[in-house]
Amino acid sequence: MYQVLLADDEQSIVDSMIHHIPWQQYGMEVAYTATTGKQAYDVLKNTPPHIAILDIRMPGYSGLELCRMVSQEGLGTQIIIISGYAEFSYAQKAIQYGVLGYCLKPVEYDEVVGLLLKAVRNLQHHAPRRISSDDFLDAIESQEPLKITQYLGEHGITQDLCYFASSVSDTPLLLPDTLSFRIGPSQYGYISQAPYDRNTLQEAALSKKVSGIGLYPCPVSADEFKPAFYKCIAMAYHFFLEPECKICDGLHDSSFHPMMQQIQNAVSFGEKERLCDLLTQLKDKDCHRCLSIQDAGQLYNLIISNPQLLADPQDYLLYGYRQLVHEYATFTDMLDSLLQLINAVPDPQEESDCLSNTYFLRIMKYINTYYQENITLRDVARVVSLNPNYISQLFKKVAGTTFSHYLTNLRITNAKKLLTTSDISINEVSMKTGFNDYFYFLKTFKKYTGHTPSEYRTIYYGQAALLPAETVS
Repeated sequence: MYQVLLADDEQSIVDSMIHHIPWQQYGMEVAYTATTGKQAYDVLKNTPPHIAILDIRMPGYSGLELCRMVSQEGLGTQIIIISGYAEFSYAQKAIQYGVLGYCLKPVEYDEVVGLLLKAVRNLQHHAPRRISSDDFLDAIESQEPLKITQYLGEHGITQDLCYFASSVSDTPLLLPDTLSFRIGPSQYGYISQAPYDRNTLQEAALSKKVSGIGLYPCPVSADEFKPAFYKCIAMAYHFFLEPECKICDGLHDSSFHPMMQQIQNAVSFGEKERLCDLLTQLKDKDCHRCLSIQDAGQLYNLIISNPQLLADPQDYLLYGYRQLVHEYATFTDMLDSLLQLINAVPDPQEESDCLSNTYFLRIMKYINTYYQENITLRDVARVVSLNPNYISQLFKKVAGTTFSHYLTNLRITNAKKLLTTSDISINEVSMKTGFNDYFYFLKTFKKYTGHTPSEYRTIYYGQAALLPAETVS
């Protein structure tokens, strides 16, 4: 609501304007009234309203004197003058002070309404644009501390250092004095000026709707947002390695863990037996407690990328933590699946059975129906009751591209349509097209189109015909 000051030494005129003008209909409210220039001066000086309607002659200060004060001090209040005197010198002075209009008594309400709407247009034009949550997430990704600071300031967070938390939950946590925002399906981020109360987080963690909570261990500045925020998001997924651990406040540095190096060596030299022994050792809880969700994802992709295991590993690679926990319930389940894959023996007969149009059409129908969801090659394999390896080979042979590339291209194409034909937020676009990691969506969209989602919407919004998504090798 735009706040309005009505000032006239005749109370009946003030009451009449309050009664006859539909203020709320125009997004306004009469917040202040005054019958003397001194009262009007105090309001304008101490709590400047958006709009002021001033009588040109009032005891204490005249309307012209108030106009001069507003102009000289740059208060930004839009002023309309009303007067019982049709004197050119008054109107000329008022124009010099930047008033919107000069209305003669008796007041014509239609004339006043026209000037009020003009005032609103001016206020909208000059008002600084508030930063949206999409802009904020973009600023984190592109590391723009000034935009980050502006967004936080608009939400009451003004300290140089603030505290991070994140959750994997169906709904945002109710944390006092905390800014919460959505970063993906069942993923929320939190920023506070004060450290989080551990008891409050423990109570939230007991809810069945909360899978895990990440609590960054120290306050961060706007310059440090991106790495700290990424780590905090990762912490919320630590339950994947330790199901009993609902709150994680630190990531293990396993870069020098001897077993991780041994696994990397075994993969490099194609030592399947040694690799299976090492993965079996990792199933020991005491051993994998020293790892993080980042290690789990890197370990999975490292083994899957081995060409000696899979002819086309691209279809199996995981790009986000949510995709990992969707695919496997726990870290142990992931290790069991990797062991099964390493020890799998190809069935030549199954390959010939898979190469049929019937299977391929069914696969395509499933992908085009469920691309908005968190589907993977294994989901498709379960639907058609086939081995994922053979589906991957079939897809590449018939479609001429990989399953992963086709799915991503389909999602990008539909994201482009949503960006150019709707006003929903970019975060919603990413979720409606199957991208469960907002930051991965930003990177992938730019890789395929050459633009960020915001840039693409600005360039192509409202255009009916859209170019197909670019393809990359």
